[in-house]
Amino acid sequence: MQIILLLFSFLLMSATPAGSLINTADAPTVVIDVGHGGTDRGAKAGNPYCEEKRITLLTARLVKQYLEQLGYHVVMTRSTDNFISLPRRVEIAKQAQGNIFVSVHYNSSRSPEAKGIEVFFFDSKENKNRANASKKLADSILSRLIRKTDANSRGVKKGNFYVIRETSMPAVLVEGGFISNPKERALLKSRDYQEKIAQGIADGIDGYFKARWRKAR
Repeated sequence: MQIILLLFSFLLMSATPAGSLINTADAPTVVIDVGHGGTDRGAKAGNPYCEEKRITLLTARLVKQYLEQLGYHVVMTRSTDNFISLPRRVEIAKQAQGNIFVSVHYNSSRSPEAKGIEVFFFDSKENKNRANASKKLADSILSRLIRKTDANSRGVKKGNFYVIRETSMPAVLVEGGFISNPKERALLKSRDYQEKIAQGIADGIDGYFKARWRKAR
């Protein structure tokens, strides 16, 4: 009987992701902003046909799943194909008292050759602490994304997007690849690649918080 109990305990430990926050009552709240939705389709292209609003939702659901496995509290600005205004997205983040805000998008360009992943943060002049934290979050997410996907890195950049400008917590906007690039679009439609992107985002978020905890000790 004792052997069976020991084996059961080992299996439970094995099923818990390394370094997870399971059973931590004060785990951070992560707000995942799902780009576009409803009548706002976002970027789109054909052969194979791809709409940004659909793959942002798929990515966000996977990110939520991975983060919850690590013990984080996760709030999504939308969980279905519906339109959410930009002010409402900011209000959701405020009401959730999110510790960080991550907006998920996919890119488009007039040039079909444009490719790769980039992450934006708002360089606030009034709140440098928030800007610095946002930059660190962006760096952490981008490095994990490139490691997981082996995609072209377009770097961490300053951006003035409404949702990362008007939120009060550290905030970034992820552009996970170019729908306008035929090769990248084909990858983005694959479940395997979507999982790599979601894992990269989740790992980057986890790495950001772990770095902050180490610094606080």
